[in-house]
Amino acid sequence: MSSKANWFMIPLFVVMMTVVGLFAFDNIAASLVFGLGVGGIFGWIFSSKKPKEKE
Repeated sequence: MSSKANWFMIPLFVVMMTVVGLFAFDNIAASLVFGLGVGGIFGWIFSSKKPKEKE
């Protein structure tokens, strides 16, 4: 696998965390901020993980 990030993971995590935020918060703005913040961070972390190469 190349060293490029898998960009599909970031929007996927943003959508998932926004849905979680809708269930967790009463305010739509708070759920959107939660979804963009947490989903963006976790999506970036999981998409930029590089597989360990076997020697």
